[in-house]
Formats: sequence, C-alpha cells, structure tokens
Amino acid sequence: MKDDFFALGGDRDTAEALRAEIVARFDTPLSREAFLEAPTIERLGCHLRAHSRRLNEAPLVELQPHGPKRPFFFLPGGEGTTLNAYAFARRMGPDQPVYGLQSRGLYGDRPPFSRIEDMAADHLESLRTVQPRGPYLLGGHCAGGWVALEMALQLQRRGEQVAVLAVCDAWSPAIVGARMANETFLDDLVEFCAIAAAGFRYWFGVDSRLDSDEMRALAPEQRIAHFMRWAREHGAYAPDEPDTRFERLLAVFRSYPRAGYVPTERFQGPLTFLRAIDSKFCETPTEGWEDVTTQPLRLRMVPGNHVSLLTEPHAEAVAHEVRAAIAESGVS
Repeated sequence: MKDDFFALGGDRDTAEALRAEIVARFDTPLSREAFLEAPTIERLGCHLRAHSRRLNEAPLVELQPHGPKRPFFFLPGGEGTTLNAYAFARRMGPDQPVYGLQSRGLYGDRPPFSRIEDMAADHLESLRTVQPRGPYLLGGHCAGGWVALEMALQLQRRGEQVAVLAVCDAWSPAIVGARMANETFLDDLVEFCAIAAAGFRYWFGVDSRLDSDEMRALAPEQRIAHFMRWAREHGAYAPDEPDTRFERLLAVFRSYPRAGYVPTERFQGPLTFLRAIDSKFCETPTEGWEDVTTQPLRLRMVPGNHVSLLTEPHAEAVAHEVRAAIAESGVS
C-alpha cells in the first residue's frame, strides 16, 4: 500500500485513466494534482476518506459484489469492521457475491446500539437494499454470529426463508454470561490493546509485539494515544486515523456482551457452526449452538484459531464449507 504508482512503472496516461476510474467508482473528487501528490494506495485512501462521507459511514460493504448467485451477507465480530473478511470473500469465488455488514458506531456520528435486536433490525434495512426478498444466506464471526442469528429470527417471523446461517467460532448466546464473568479485558484497556495487537498480526501482517508493561507505566489518559501511534507506525491503521478510532472500536466491542442477548425462539433452518481447530476462544466442540436450532447442527472443524480462520491460508477452508452449505440448501 505504500508503493509509489510511478516507481512501479506507471506513467501520466495510466495515472489519468486510474484517476478517472477512482472518481467514477467512489463518486469523490480527485484532481490530477492530488493524485500526483499522493500516488500510493495508502495516501489516496486517506484523501478519499477525507472527502467522502459515504466511505466513512456506509454500513454495507461490497466485499465481492460480482456474480449472478444469491448474495451471502457476513457479520464481523466484536471489532465491528469487515476488513478481516476480505480474504474469505475472495475465496468464495468470482461468481458468489459477498457483502459485509459493518457495525454502527464504528464510523460516523451514531453511537453503537445497546441491543442485539436493534443491531439486527438495522442490518436488515441495509440488507434489503441489495436483496429485498429471501431466501437469504447469512453468516457471522464471533459476536457477529449472534447478530446473524437474530437477523435470521426476525426474518423467520416475517415468513422469510433463511437458507443458510453460518457461524464462525463463537459462543452461543446462552453461555455468554457465564464465560464473560471470568474475563477482564472489557474493563482493562491495556489487556484489550494487547488482544487487538495480537489480532493485527493476522489481519495486517504486523510482526511486532506491543509492550504492555510500557503502556501500564503511562498515565491512563495517555494509553490510547500510545497504542494508536504504535498501530499507525506498524500499518495496522492508516496515517489519518484519529486516536478516537480506537475509543469507538472499544465502545462497539463492549456493546455485544453487555447487551445480554437472549433469543426469544429457536431458528428453524439449517445452522452451520465452523469451529477453529486451534481456537482458544471456544472451549467445547459446539459451544451450545445445537440448542439454537430445531435442525441437527452442521458442525465443521476448520484450520486456524479464533482470528486466523478468516485469513490466509485458512480462508479457503472456511469458504469451502460455506459454499458447501449453500449448495446443500438447494437455493440458487
């Protein structure tokens, strides 16, 4: 992302063609001068975000919008961003559209929802702009699995069919309270930063350790700024990301377990649970998901851990199982 367009062999003619394509694709002003001043993906991204409200706030993200098949809608985990699902979306194939549903509160002016039911209803509004009627194909990672489940239940009550519900390495809603009682990272900022940094290793290839002791030596009000400097220096965040981005991430992350979500009914369709073989997050093979559905649980073990299962080289195995679930559903 930091490579210079012209150092890679680009010239003025190809630069102008690329600039015109960027303007058409993102509907955002980009002058010739601005392109020449910022001829890297990273700096162009900063420019586009600075001039586009839509790029900052759109809850629906086109991870892979091409192909004639019924779209698959994916809910990210507690981090709220669909960024870590790009490898999975590409592995779904060029003919299988995949859309991500990004959490409210991460960007824009709106705070996070405090109820899973409200998150699901909001995402259904976005989903219907792409696909007004079912059958629907839904999936989610970690806490995103709870939201995907609630979306499926709300659609079920409306008489819509959810042909696929795929949950990746998640606790079922019934056991969240008991598991979270022993966790401290929600209230310990340094511990949460260390967990986020470990995730960056898989999402962004950040091969550097965050020094938690150094963070604890700082005054509490300095810790987020310190973490964001580290993240920007190592490419986990873009140069223009403000320190408040991590505060928003933390608020979104906390909103899921604190919602106290309890499904009001059981899902009547097929549920696939993709459990990471090396997961330290999940403690049992099924994590209670068999109690969420009236049909036999479709359990599949996939390579990787709680974070890496959606990244290379493991994304292909997850995509394979989701494609198989779609094929078994018989919808087209």
